[in-house]
Amino acid sequence: MSADDSDGEPPRSATPRDDEFIEGYSKGYGDGLREALRELRAHAARGASPQELRMLIASRLARIPEDVEVRRKGLLSPPVRAAWSSLLRPPAAPAWSPPKSTLPATAVAAGASVLVREDRPDRGLALLRASAASFRHVIVVSQRAPALEGVPAEHLEWIVPAPFRSAGASTVPGLDPSVFAGRIRESVDVGGTLTYLDAIEFLASEYGPDFTVRVVSWLATEAVRNGSAVLVTLAPRALDQRDLSRVERSFQNVR
Repeated sequence: MSADDSDGEPPRSATPRDDEFIEGYSKGYGDGLREALRELRAHAARGASPQELRMLIASRLARIPEDVEVRRKGLLSPPVRAAWSSLLRPPAAPAWSPPKSTLPATAVAAGASVLVREDRPDRGLALLRASAASFRHVIVVSQRAPALEGVPAEHLEWIVPAPFRSAGASTVPGLDPSVFAGRIRESVDVGGTLTYLDAIEFLASEYGPDFTVRVVSWLATEAVRNGSAVLVTLAPRALDQRDLSRVERSFQNVR
């Protein structure tokens, strides 16, 4: 049969055109180009260097499949509009939480190392007062001497850390960490010593965070022998997150 003998139907295209599909694709393509160029212009306006622009563009290209999927899901299931009743309803009251416990602090046991995270040494001092009478000797490393009822003066030693620049000077009161660490070791060798430290922020500012972490870690591992114990109170802001994690790993109990 020749081409002239057809039944009058128009010839079918191998790739039928869908005007609606082409229109939607073209619009989406244009929107994507505009969004990318605007983002690039914003980064350039903020003064990004060529190297930073390359990194930003590479990161943006890597996220394209995720962005496309998010856009596709948004088109398939548009967000549900909130009902007027929920918008006009007053906000719910915050959930009730019980007040902090006012019960006496549990004493620190012999052989334990306890770290208390708090902005001010409140719970740490409560633990110290609840535990001091159970030990032969109490060493307090602090810039302020706490009141400890029931502990004879001859069983209590208060050590004030010295500033770094004056450490070792006879005219300035206080001991540098190497000296008071030796005092603590001597007392722990005898046994039954409770060491309390709340001067971490001062040590970190004077001697540096790395040295301070090593001192505190030494206390947590070496000052718990012979029935001794260690109690440290620490303001989280005194150290960065990495050094804070190093300190926490040295203690048996973190509160």
